[in-house]
Formats: sequence, C-alpha cells, structure tokens
Amino acid sequence: MIYTKILIVEDEQIVAKNIEKRLTAGGYEVVASASTGEEAIEKVQHLLPDIILMDIKLKGKMDGIETADFIRKHYQLPVIFLTSYTDEETFQRAKITEPFGFLIKPFDIKELNRSVEIAIYKNKIYKELLDTKLRFEIAIKAGKTGVWEFWPTKKKYYGDKNLKSLYGYEEKELSDDLEVWSTLVYKDDQEIMSRTFNNFLKSSKQEFKLEHRIYKKDGSIGWVVDHGLLFEAESNKPLRLIGTTTDITERKEAEIELQKSEEKFRNVFESSGMGMIITSPDGQYTKVNQAFCEMIGYKEKEILKSNFRDFTHPGDFEKSTELLRDMLKSEFSESGFLEKRYLHKNGEVIWAITTISLIRDFEKKPLYFIAQIRDITKRKRYEEQLLVYAEELKTLNAAKDKFFSIISHDLRNPFNSLLGVTEFITQSYDEMNPAEIKESVSNIYRSSQQVYNLILNLLEWSRLQTGRSEVEKTELNISKMIDDVISLYSQNAIAKKIKLSRVPDEGLIAYADKYMIETVLRNLISNAIKFTPKGGRVTAECIKKENFIEVIITDNGIGISGENQNKLFKIDEQFKTDGTADEKGTGLGLILCKEFVEKNSGKITLESMEGKGTKMLFTIPLASRST
Repeated sequence: MIYTKILIVEDEQIVAKNIEKRLTAGGYEVVASASTGEEAIEKVQHLLPDIILMDIKLKGKMDGIETADFIRKHYQLPVIFLTSYTDEETFQRAKITEPFGFLIKPFDIKELNRSVEIAIYKNKIYKELLDTKLRFEIAIKAGKTGVWEFWPTKKKYYGDKNLKSLYGYEEKELSDDLEVWSTLVYKDDQEIMSRTFNNFLKSSKQEFKLEHRIYKKDGSIGWVVDHGLLFEAESNKPLRLIGTTTDITERKEAEIELQKSEEKFRNVFESSGMGMIITSPDGQYTKVNQAFCEMIGYKEKEILKSNFRDFTHPGDFEKSTELLRDMLKSEFSESGFLEKRYLHKNGEVIWAITTISLIRDFEKKPLYFIAQIRDITKRKRYEEQLLVYAEELKTLNAAKDKFFSIISHDLRNPFNSLLGVTEFITQSYDEMNPAEIKESVSNIYRSSQQVYNLILNLLEWSRLQTGRSEVEKTELNISKMIDDVISLYSQNAIAKKIKLSRVPDEGLIAYADKYMIETVLRNLISNAIKFTPKGGRVTAECIKKENFIEVIITDNGIGISGENQNKLFKIDEQFKTDGTADEKGTGLGLILCKEFVEKNSGKITLESMEGKGTKMLFTIPLASRST
C-alpha cells in the first residue's frame, strides 16, 4: 500500500507531534517535521514529500508564507496552510503563493483528508499542465514558431517572446500596436496580406493561412507562414484571431533554389544537342527531349508509352539491362556508360554512346535513371569505312608484295633454267648424244610451260586487280570442258603414273564465262596432279544441286594442314609449296580460281586432311534449259 508522504512545518513541537499522530491514524505517512522555513526547504530538497502542511508563524527569518512561496516556485509541491490566523491581510498574503488549502486550527481530520486528496489531485493536474506547457514551449522554439493573438476591432496584436525572437527582437521590444507589426511585413506583400485578411473576415471561414515575407531587426528578409483560428466575439471579449507564425525562410530558400535548379535543368534538358531521357527504375520512359525524338524518329507521345527495350537493338539488349541491373544492385554505383545501338523508326540502326546516372532518395532507394545519348552513327560509319579501306590497303600491299615476289623469284628462276639449258646446248651440242639432247629439250619445255602458265596467271590477276576482267556468260557443257582439261594434262599424269579420270554424268550445261571456268579447271586439275605422288589418282565429277552445278576435283595426295587451308585463298598469307615431283607454283592459281568462281555467282571450298588427299569443290549456275 502506498501512503501519501507529508511534511509538517510547525514551530511548536507539541502541536507538530499531535498533527503527526492524527495524520498517521488517518493513513498518512509523515516523513519529517520542521520548525523553520530554512529547515523545511532543506527537508523538501532531500525527502520530496507529496504534500506540505505549513504553519504561517515560524521561527527563523522566513515565515510560512515566504517558505511556501519558495517551495512552490522551485519544487512545484502542493502546500496547505494550517494556521490560527484568520485575519484578511494574512489570508491575502497567503493567497499569492497559490496554496492548495487554508485550514484554521483546530481542524477536523476529515476536513484535512479532503483537503489533502484535493491538493494531491490538483497538483497532479498542475504538473501535467506544466509539462505540457514546457513541451509546447520547447516545440514552439524548436519549430521556430511564435504565438500571437489579434483583435481586429481594437487593432491590437499580441505576440509572445518566441514570436518577437523570430523577428529578431527581445521580449520587451515591440508594442501591441498593429501598425508597428504591420511595418514588419515586406512592402511587396503588404497589399496582398491586407486583401487576403479582409476577404477572410468577410467570409465564413474559421481558419486563416498565408505565406509572406517579413523584415527582421537585422535588416534581413525572411519567410513566414501565419496560421490562425477565428474565435467569435463573446460577452466580455472582442472578436479574436489566435494563431502561430512559423519561420520558413530555410525551406523557402531551398524551394527557390530547387526551383532555379529545376528551371536550369529543364533548360539544359530541352535545349541540349544530345538526346536526353529519364526512365523509371524498370526502364519506362517518363521524360525525353526533342533531340532524342529526332534521333530515333519517334514523337514524344510515342516514346513515353514505351520502355527502353522497345528502341534498343536486340544485339545490345543484354548488356544494357546488365548495366542497369548492376547499378540498381550496388549502393555505390551511380553512373555508367556503354556504346549501344538504337532502332530508328525507319528501320535504320543508330549508334550512340549512352551515359547513365541513377538518382536515389535520401534512403538510397532508386528514384529514376537519367541518360545522355550522343549520336555516333556517322563516326561508326567512318570507322567501318576505314576498316574496309585498311583491309583493301592490306590486300593491295599484299598484292604488290606478291607481284614483286613473282617477278623477282618465280619469273626469274624459270628463265635462269632456260638460259642455263640453252647455254649448255649451244656450247656442248656437238658432244651430246640424242638422249642428252632429248632430256635438255624436255627441260626447256617444262621451263617454258612454267613461264607460260605464270605469265597467264599474272595477266589474268592484273586484269582482275585493274577491274578490266569482264564476265561474258554463255551456256557451257561442263563435262566436255573437264574432258578437254584432262586431255591437256594427261601427259603430266602419265609421267607421274597417276590415274586421271572423270566420273560419268548426265552432261550438265552451265551458264558461266567459258574462259574463267576453263582457267579454274586447269588450275585445280594441275594442282591435284602436282600434289599427288606417283601411282595416285585424280578424279573429276559434276553433280546437279538445285540451280547449281557442283564440280568436285578429288585426289589422294599429300593433303593440306588445317592451318594452311585458311591461307590458300588469301593474297596476303604468302602460302606456297612444291609438288611431289618438285613442281613449282606461284601461289596465284587458287586466288584466281576464287575470284573467277565468285564472279560467276559461285563459291569455292575445299576438304582436306594432311596425308589423306584433298577435295576441291566449286559451284557455277546451271543453265536454264538444264533446270
């Protein structure tokens, strides 16, 4: 059970003991007694009783009224006077201390009980009100807010200390005259404030609110918001408007700066020569500028209905989404860029460098993406053209190197051989027997044939390089052409004991340039013989494949490694090898074959394995009467 703790302040100890006895019997706890004001204050400080029973007449320098006033102001404890004084003057002095009771000795215990209970209850309410007031004052001060009361009929304006402080004045400065306060309203806002307030009084509204500027004591200009409630006139009080004024200078300055920043951003966004877009975190377009609309050929309304993926080239979609995904996952990744393609409305591909920034709120949650898109399509096309030019230049340089190589080596060697043989015959003819003469003439023939083939290839190759080789297509009996070439090289095959034959076919008719296809057949069949050892075989055949004829030259010779297969048709790779009987070549033959086949709308390929032989295949269009 919790007892109410009471401090007795009485100068007569017998009376104090008697009061203590009666209180204890009544269920109270007497924590102490004091006979002077100074002693009472000391015990209050240490014991903190719930209530104090105070006699007015005390020993010492302070009487009960002075002591009660001190305790009330410093400790907010309830005081009940127990006194034998009944005069009006004493009562009026005691009333100033705001006592919670005034009992005349001798007192009735029941009356004391009621006074104590009422005092405790009233003190509880008083403390709550005091706490509320304190919190209110703290909130008002922290919120840079002042409280005012305006009486329109009397033109009186009452402001508390917080309001005056808001304007930069001390509590005792500024009178209650409305005119004084009116001069503190910024001159450009005075008219609108007067008009707004007069309209408010004429209306039936109860709440008034207005933002405006003010002059502060230091000469600076601030922003405030006035917020008040109207109270109708009562019998003894005039019409009143009670409210608050809150300093919003920082917020207003921030708003103005934000507005300027937004205006600046809007101007930059709209007038930028680069495309600019804003999208939601999921890629939905929310804002685009005119430059971006013109870049991809769509109107703003069309774009705002779409997602970024709708205009992203499929080949760049994955890397675009991966970049956005990584930026969303990381709290620290706020920007990135990539080179990507966009799809124009007319179907063209637009190349661009896209720089993306992720904007987050104060909690680091993603708000939106903003991106700058710089069109680099022209640059890309120039780069692609430069690559083409570089490749062409590489090919031309390789062709030049090949040309000089052939002239300096391949063309010189056969002539050296011819000159050597003819010189030997000239000097030793009378001493040579028929077999030696025949052998020398055979060498002259082989060298001459080599020179002739080389010159033919050089002439054809030079015609191709200068663009003077025209295609004259006619109907060709491809089987007969193969037979003619086989007949041409039959002696070469016999000399190496190679079986050279053609697989019978239906007598297919091609539509191509006779001279070019004949050159291709000569090169492929002579190569097959050259790279096939003695006792081998070379076979030619034709197969109909839809609207084309596929010609296949197969040998079981030395074959070609995978690495060298990629070099065969390239002028810049410089791949060349001798035949199985030390036959020489120029390296131009297959390059000419590729050019001639492609000029006749065909393709040339090979299948080969080192040591297992080679299969060369090329296609030419089938004549219409053969389809």
